[in-house]
Amino acid sequence: MEVYPDERPEREAPENKAVVWIGLVIVLAGLALLSYFFLQPGDETPVTVAAPETGAPVLPTPPSANSNPIAAIEETVAKQPPQPAASELPSLDDSDEFARKQLAALTSDGKLNQWFPANHIVHRATSLLDGLSRGDVLRKMLNIPTPKDSFSIAQEGQKRSISPTNYQRYNYLVNTLEAIDNAQLIKLFHLLRPLLEQAYGELGYPPEAVDKAVISALDQVLATPLPLQPIYLIQDSVQYKYADPKLEALPGLQKQLIRMGPEHTRRIQDKARALRGSLLAD
Repeated sequence: MEVYPDERPEREAPENKAVVWIGLVIVLAGLALLSYFFLQPGDETPVTVAAPETGAPVLPTPPSANSNPIAAIEETVAKQPPQPAASELPSLDDSDEFARKQLAALTSDGKLNQWFPANHIVHRATSLLDGLSRGDVLRKMLNIPTPKDSFSIAQEGQKRSISPTNYQRYNYLVNTLEAIDNAQLIKLFHLLRPLLEQAYGELGYPPEAVDKAVISALDQVLATPLPLQPIYLIQDSVQYKYADPKLEALPGLQKQLIRMGPEHTRRIQDKARALRGSLLAD
């Protein structure tokens, strides 16, 4: 687990920068903006609190089986009502204002569009989705609000673990993603599909493979384990890592989801599961 400087001992340091949520898988692909928020550099003092008691391990629910999920998506797409032709959409290079308005409509406060930088929104979303499909996090693609409180650890003798009080820092971010209407999100995905495919093709992939990237990103979220609490840490120089080598070896996306706490991870997985089911529905 890479713990960024907001989780390091205090020093003369720069301000916290943006966090990137995992989850943003959903908005990225127009349907898979889930996943998770991630901290960017900025120093804060770790706060030590009493160690929590050990609980029972919880295993993640695996994605539902589907012999050919991409074919199922294509079948679902064929059943969609007619969408605007590509000629009625703005060009990819001129799509920022259009995409920003569409993103703003996904939440009641209209602030979701502010999570993206001002330009190249579809390009950024597609690049972030491509990374998330492999479990990688491209942190510079989003401008998500920084958690207000400092990262906290629990001290038990010589052992250190993530304090449960740390998880509440992500309440706002998870609540916002959870509030996105799935049907509206999927409708937006199909509306923007020509632009997403063009941007994905510019990354060097077959344009139609954007479907596979969406499913892979959602499956990364669903495969995230809910490990035994407390989650112990070790300090390597100025960074904390998971003491359990199996957790430390997980993809970056899953390690960050674990940092958000089991309840937040479950909620994000529920969102991902519902979206995946809608995409693959007959």
